[in-house]
Amino acid sequence: MTKRTPKEVKSSQVSARTEKTEEELVDLTSRVYKLVVERGKGGVHQSEIWKELGLTSRDGSRLAIRLEKRGMIKRVKVLDDGRWTYKLTPLRLPANISSMESAPCIVCPVESMCSPNSDVNPFSCPLIGPWVMKEYHEAQQAIGMPAVA
Repeated sequence: MTKRTPKEVKSSQVSARTEKTEEELVDLTSRVYKLVVERGKGGVHQSEIWKELGLTSRDGSRLAIRLEKRGMIKRVKVLDDGRWTYKLTPLRLPANISSMESAPCIVCPVESMCSPNSDVNPFSCPLIGPWVMKEYHEAQQAIGMPAVA
């Protein structure tokens, strides 16, 4: 068995701490991104995120810069209550597939015969029209716009 020098022992301990810190950093980065996405296109002040996650301003800024460099968020310097901070907004929002889950095609008894060139097709389907209009009206209500019939 080879005996390690105190310098080698200390180096391996620092390395182990660095790996753990990297894992924590990845977890915190994911949590920050999730919170930014949850706030949507309106964005959120980075100071709110740090308070919510119990981070220091320094750690929070590093995480935001990391997400910005990856092209996941946009950081814009803003003045809030006399203090400079950054507003974080997601550059891409995750796709919402809930409307597709309610599509009539999923439970349609004749779906296997449906194609654009057959008698059973999406253009003459009596189920798709009402479903599309329902989805349209719900989307308009969600953004506070009046739905046009």
